[in-house]
Amino acid sequence: MNIATLHTMKIAFLYTLEANKVLFHPYIDQYLADKSVTISHHVNEQLLKQAMADGLTSNVVNLVQREVQEIALTGADIIICTCSTIGDAAEQTMDITARVIRVDRPMAENAVLNSSIHVLAALESTIEPTLKLLEQCAKQLKQSPAITCDVIPGAWKYYADGDTVSYAKAIAKHIEQNDFLGDSIILAQASMAPAIQYIEQGSVPILSSPALCCQYLSKIVPSHD
Repeated sequence: MNIATLHTMKIAFLYTLEANKVLFHPYIDQYLADKSVTISHHVNEQLLKQAMADGLTSNVVNLVQREVQEIALTGADIIICTCSTIGDAAEQTMDITARVIRVDRPMAENAVLNSSIHVLAALESTIEPTLKLLEQCAKQLKQSPAITCDVIPGAWKYYADGDTVSYAKAIAKHIEQNDFLGDSIILAQASMAPAIQYIEQGSVPILSSPALCCQYLSKIVPSHD
């Protein structure tokens, strides 16, 4: 697909959490406002619920790919899967013309350039897909970073209860209270991005997926004439 020849690109965002729709707006405004794009938003919370309950079974993968196919039928050129847990399943969707990008791919490509990475997640189910992605990107870019990871205890409960501020503060507190020695910390879930504003100390660069993904999109879509 020659992106340069398209006039108005259609970018569709697929969310598995309603709250993430609000989370992405500032990044979309910052990086895509002056671009020739139309943006659509699609929410299916069932996909993450099923993945958390059952793991990435063939049934869950089918549900994810069916959702992606339906979004592709709306005429989307690019579909951003904003959920790290189901990102790989989304990217593997067959028989569509849309390009599917998992939200954490640009972040992972950026992170593997460092010699060491510490992955932080609020959900256990996110760790394995994130590590897989980092290994894949490291291989493609011929890098071999040392990777460590941990799950922040108790943080997800706040998010599940709709208390996004306490969720972000719990993540920030965990980062401040632990002396991470890596060259970079990556926040494995898009929902974790707001934690950065609450971190007052710490010198390790922290990467989050919404900003890096929207920044990446801004480079591959045309600007207004």
